[in-house]
Amino acid sequence: MYITAFNVHHGIQCTKPDYYPAAVSFCGDDYERVKFVWECYGMKSIKDLLIWYNNLDVVPFIKSTKAQRELFKRFDLDMLADGVSLPGLSEGHRMAEYKIQDAKAKRKFSMTVEHLNALLQKQKYLCGLCYCQLTVDTASADRINNNLGHIDGNILISCVKCNTARKDMSLGGFRYKNLLEFSSDSLVYLVDKEEKDIYAKIKSNIADGPSVIFSRYAKRNEMKVRGGKICKKIIGYDANALYLWALGNEMPCGRLTTIDAYPGIISDIVNDKIFGFLDCDIRFPPHLKEWFSEMTPIFKNTLIDCSGENVIGQHMFDYNEARKQSRAKPVRKLIGSYFGEKILIYAPLLKWYIAHGMEITKT
Repeated sequence: MYITAFNVHHGIQCTKPDYYPAAVSFCGDDYERVKFVWECYGMKSIKDLLIWYNNLDVVPFIKSTKAQRELFKRFDLDMLADGVSLPGLSEGHRMAEYKIQDAKAKRKFSMTVEHLNALLQKQKYLCGLCYCQLTVDTASADRINNNLGHIDGNILISCVKCNTARKDMSLGGFRYKNLLEFSSDSLVYLVDKEEKDIYAKIKSNIADGPSVIFSRYAKRNEMKVRGGKICKKIIGYDANALYLWALGNEMPCGRLTTIDAYPGIISDIVNDKIFGFLDCDIRFPPHLKEWFSEMTPIFKNTLIDCSGENVIGQHMFDYNEARKQSRAKPVRKLIGSYFGEKILIYAPLLKWYIAHGMEITKT
């Protein structure tokens, strides 16, 4: 690369762009254009070229901003001075409309923009009636008590659709009406009382994800693997987009239901006759532990007793004992394991476990 430091772009003078090696990577048309611009504007250094390139989008942006500013000046609004808070440039126009409404109805008006902005932040920019996401175009100041005017303390930020539909109804009455309309053709709750035990079981089996460092340092022709063999090649993998991958897999849907385990349930899962989660005890045979020693197949949350030397190892036990009054107490941790007791296993994962030699000891 030609530019190796910040001061290089103006420290060396040159008369044409092919002076620096980076030019050889240009495609034909781009390179010819750069040469034309260089000669047309009498450029002498890379700094001149960078200034020209930067102005390609800066100058048109300034022109468009000036034109947009002139447009809003017709409404007595300055987009650079007034458009700094919700609902942007339209707030001045809307405040004037609310004043006119209260004046016609002979109501008091004392609403401030600061109060509206505080309400928006408190409501997390959601409609106070239907909880939809508010935008500059949909946000409106709705009066809680319709007998009073637009005054601080009597305002609820809602979308224009709810504001106009509510009319003179009370907030409670309007929300109840919306709930009845919503629940007439859909379930109000994703998980109801009949399914709460299943939901609690699934939630308690969420183990989170491990953060595993397999090797902190690796160098080809030096690192040894598989009993002393010299590693000839180092390959790095980054497992990204795992959430998207998980969402793309098959997942249970509909109402949560349970069935009692029966003798052939494992066979039915393997043959794709049943899909869901199996509550079971599972373990890996001892002869497969070495094969899975690099990454254990099961991750689970369990209580770690830091006072047990056989649990945390000699080094961490000595360290914990040396801390005296600030010794670590028993705590739940995510660990890798070769067995699981009373755990829920996703059907496709269970099939993988069985295919790789795991044994289900209890269902």
